[in-house]
Amino acid sequence: MKTNYYIILIVLMISCGEKSKTEKEPEVDIQGAVEIIETALDTLPKSVHLDFTKVIANIQTKKLPQFEDTNFDSFNDEGDYDEVDVNALKLDQIYPDFNSEGHNYRAISIYTIPVNTNFHTIVTTVKHGDNEMESVLVNYNAEGNVLAHQVVAYDEIAEGMSRTVSRISENKVMVNRIFWSNIREVEEIEYEIRGDGTIKKIDTKRLNDSFKDFALINGVLKDLKLDWVQTKTNLITTLEHPHNPNEKIVVIPEVVNEGEQYFDLNSYIVIADKRSGKIMNKHFESYQSNQWVSDAIELRKIIIDTALYRINEKIDAFGIRVNYHGMSRVNPYLNKTLSLFIKSGDSLKKVLHNYSVMNYGGEWDGDCDGEFVQKRKTLVPGTKKSDGYFNFMVNNKIVETKDYKDNAGECRTEKSFHFKNTILEFNGKKYVETNVESFSYPEYHPQKTESLQIDNFDIAHSFELNGYKIVSGNYIPEEGKRFASDTETETNWGDRLLMLDASNEIVFKSQGVGDAYLFEPHFYKSDISNKVIIICQKAYEYPFGGEIFVLENGSLKHIGPLDIEGSDEETYLTEIVEINEVEDTLVFALKSEEVIINPGSEDTLKTNKNVIYVYLNNELVLKMN
Repeated sequence: MKTNYYIILIVLMISCGEKSKTEKEPEVDIQGAVEIIETALDTLPKSVHLDFTKVIANIQTKKLPQFEDTNFDSFNDEGDYDEVDVNALKLDQIYPDFNSEGHNYRAISIYTIPVNTNFHTIVTTVKHGDNEMESVLVNYNAEGNVLAHQVVAYDEIAEGMSRTVSRISENKVMVNRIFWSNIREVEEIEYEIRGDGTIKKIDTKRLNDSFKDFALINGVLKDLKLDWVQTKTNLITTLEHPHNPNEKIVVIPEVVNEGEQYFDLNSYIVIADKRSGKIMNKHFESYQSNQWVSDAIELRKIIIDTALYRINEKIDAFGIRVNYHGMSRVNPYLNKTLSLFIKSGDSLKKVLHNYSVMNYGGEWDGDCDGEFVQKRKTLVPGTKKSDGYFNFMVNNKIVETKDYKDNAGECRTEKSFHFKNTILEFNGKKYVETNVESFSYPEYHPQKTESLQIDNFDIAHSFELNGYKIVSGNYIPEEGKRFASDTETETNWGDRLLMLDASNEIVFKSQGVGDAYLFEPHFYKSDISNKVIIICQKAYEYPFGGEIFVLENGSLKHIGPLDIEGSDEETYLTEIVEINEVEDTLVFALKSEEVIINPGSEDTLKTNKNVIYVYLNNELVLKMN
């Protein structure tokens, strides 16, 4: 009634002001009239726009990402409740029975978050009766109209069987619906917040089904005082400890910052008891030093490395690899890092920090012309120590690629391969890379001998070398047999390598390799070393590896087979092998993009991710990344 009165008064005043100018104008108290009008305007109902703007201006703003887990424990008593303008927020559009008698809805908490400048985002907590409570995220346009809404938290105390929590970022909401029955069950639902304020469900998965070790991870998270929703679940990984089958390595990436196409992760690396789930050892590192940051260079994968990294006679390390991928088409980029960890009391000590073991990059025109460089590193523990820990020899395979158009307009590719060796040394805190003297063994061709004869031996190849004769061939078998009874056996027959002294006496005779089509010695020598490395290339209709011998100080020794070839059958092992020596370690690497492991038997084709053979401590070992 008061409002109507003021409106009538204003109308009358305006009407009085429109009297004929011929009439004598009465004196009017103008100041008093203005005060009456202003008072009347103040008492008029404000528009929804003004109410909503006032609400937005006066409520608390929280930062992103926001972990929403509001529940009954968030409030001690009603004194903790906020004053919430239900009408301005149009909560009756979200809860149609909000104002209905008997439903007992009450908005008790409110805050805003900076999701997008195109609309306003408000999270309101609503209590429903005495036993239920939920928080709802609502997007509003500038006029305060509801664009979309989604429940982001829920709690109930009647049965205590379910709960909802969420992680809200710039462009998405990750909701976890938690159910308790015999076991804890977690359903993860991902929603996209679009630029127009609408919300769309894009993925749903049951984490119990997604993780074989769900119960173990759940226990680890509980001990770390984390919830699933606080983690990047697609990057969580577990693996049985490679050195202890009773333990599991668990990697937990905790979300710290998150937005559209970027995130920052803290890292928890833990070793847990396989049965009880109890954390035995733990390492925490923030995103500011662990490099677990994803932006234009996307962090795509975290892998537990099962390779054996021997630190000293009593300690083995395990590795964590992280894969990064650049998003540019014309400037491609890939990087993979390796970190090594060892046990230290109830902690884990990081002894190798984010060491790049694979790097690929370059630039091209998007059509053909371009240049690219790929580096792949293989680590091999050595015998020398620095501050109590073994050095690691690093073999770096470098592939340079050039794409270009020929005169006919066809796109052509040229590749070159070379290798570089360095050392990782422990400085008391961590491993650091240092340059080291290394030398290569290029192939050379000693003088052939033509007139040599050996009784009952068919000579295929014969060379003069350092006063000795190096001969390959086979003993002539007896008629009807495949071997010569006086010099061979059922398990030791066929092509072999001999060394003869100046008197043509046999001073070395290798094992026979059977009836090979080819068993040809190739020689490799360095000006720095007095060693001569001999690889006898084996072949039938196709090549199938080689046997390695080392001639040093007049003694010839067989060190083992190279059961490897390149993928091109027209190119033999001895044409693409590169031999280097680093700190008394011989390294045999192949200049090829693909290799065949165990050619002639298993014929396993693999991408050559710097596959090498290493001869160390009188043992020839195959190393693969």
